[in-house]
Amino acid sequence: MVRSIGVGLAWALLSIGCMTDAATPAPTDDGETDDDLGEESPPLPDDFVDSVPADDGWVPPAFTATRFGVFYQISRDVLDHYQDPTVGLPKVAGHAWIITQSHATAYASKALAELVHRRDDFLYAPAFDIFDASHKGWNTVPDAQLRTWAHGFRDAAIAAHADLFTFNESPTTTGENPNIRVRIAKILRFIHEPDAQGRQLWGITYLTQRASNPATYDSPASDFFKAIDETSIALVAEYYHSNGYICGNSLEALSDHFFLMRRWFVASGEPAKLSLANKKFTVLHSARYADGVSGWAGADATATTLANYQRALSRATLATRTTEGGVNRLAFGPTASQITMFGVQPRITALFRHHYLHTAAQASETSCIDNFAGNCTCD
Repeated sequence: MVRSIGVGLAWALLSIGCMTDAATPAPTDDGETDDDLGEESPPLPDDFVDSVPADDGWVPPAFTATRFGVFYQISRDVLDHYQDPTVGLPKVAGHAWIITQSHATAYASKALAELVHRRDDFLYAPAFDIFDASHKGWNTVPDAQLRTWAHGFRDAAIAAHADLFTFNESPTTTGENPNIRVRIAKILRFIHEPDAQGRQLWGITYLTQRASNPATYDSPASDFFKAIDETSIALVAEYYHSNGYICGNSLEALSDHFFLMRRWFVASGEPAKLSLANKKFTVLHSARYADGVSGWAGADATATTLANYQRALSRATLATRTTEGGVNRLAFGPTASQITMFGVQPRITALFRHHYLHTAAQASETSCIDNFAGNCTCD
């Protein structure tokens, strides 16, 4: 998710090649480039910059939701909309709305936590950004340094009243690089370790799209996925696809593409992978709508109308919600208004109110939004 400007532009330009591909989509990165050991990324836009406060004894709550949405990178105006009692995300028993945030100058922000906690079904998960300059050498440093970084992050997040943590992100060469998998597993376990008071954070672990493709793995990677299952309540597979890619493929082809890793998990029969498949695997769709091309893909507002992009969001969501594994979980990113136009947000909240409204899945949730198939047809 956090990318250098050069990588983002290269990815965006390459992604144009798959916009008109109407065949069954291959598990591809839409041109995503290899950034696993790349240069540090510049900070993303962040409305919430404050120093880490003193620890006041905050205890992260237990996570009990059975249906949830995950959002990456938010701004104040978008959070206000999401929490609006009328047009925002539904407030329903057993639901949670998780705000995952990369911060510009600190590990976490109590100011953001306080805003998130205006509603008790909203949870705050600051990000441990693996490509942040402060973690340079993460692929080679001794375990003691990984532990120091992880515990420092954990302590700062708890002091800022975090409910969960975000790991951002498992890079493109995760599948073919055992060292990367081993080190990420260690970092996740170190962050998840209880502090001296017994307080513990559970995670949201992000995989880049290529890392979500089983064909890239050189082994079953059993301990890597066991570490994710042991430490995280969600495994988020990033699908930053272009508008044309979503519109140019059938719902069946999109479903097959989005859930390729989940099917691999189920076929393995391994307990940790089955747990991930049945309770934690979450598909993320691009929410980016702005002028020009971008590494976030989505749509170019100079070439695609907002109405057409809203239909693409509806199409991607329908393909997710009507597939086993997408019944209870969905993610979008980036959602900050500095990156995506605010006009996207009413459609996102409406999609959750239509597809994820009830305490348990209902047949009424499986139609296109507003029960009109045309809302899921785009170009």
